Amino acid sequence: MTKANSYGELVIGLAFALGGVGIYIHAAGLRSMPGMAVGSGLFPKITGVLMVLFGLMLAATAARGLLRDSGSRSDSGGPGISLSGYSIIVFLGLIVLTAILPSIGFLLGGIVFTALVCRLGGAGWIGSALFGIGMTVALYAVFVHGLGVQLPRGVLGGLLGV
Repeated sequence: MTKANSYGELVIGLAFALGGVGIYIHAAGLRSMPGMAVGSGLFPKITGVLMVLFGLMLAATAARGLLRDSGSRSDSGGPGISLSGYSIIVFLGLIVLTAILPSIGFLLGGIVFTALVCRLGGAGWIGSALFGIGMTVALYAVFVHGLGVQLPRGVLGGLLGV
């Protein structure tokens, strides 16, 4: 791993952990809605804690790598980028998905996004499509039917009556 990658992972890990703290703080102020099987803040709190945990793990691993390699100059002249193109595309895709999810709905958005991420990651079209459909429908069932959490319906939800 190059030093540029290690510095990038250190920054990303710390930013991820800081984002998790923010999510947890925000989730602590959410009120429970009547009729829900779980409180509104439960999943965001779990997400925040896991983001802090894994962000700190990534930062610690990168910091150990930087400390271990601090004496060697062998990789200082080589090319290195802190983020891969795939990571940037997935991150931008999540931003776009978040913006359009209310209008297109969880089912359509989840299927398309998951299938495209799988395809960009190297999976074939059929496998990507099947995984996108399977995971999105499973998550929909868990949240809507199992936990009573409403997800954006969008166009597809209106047509199917889900």
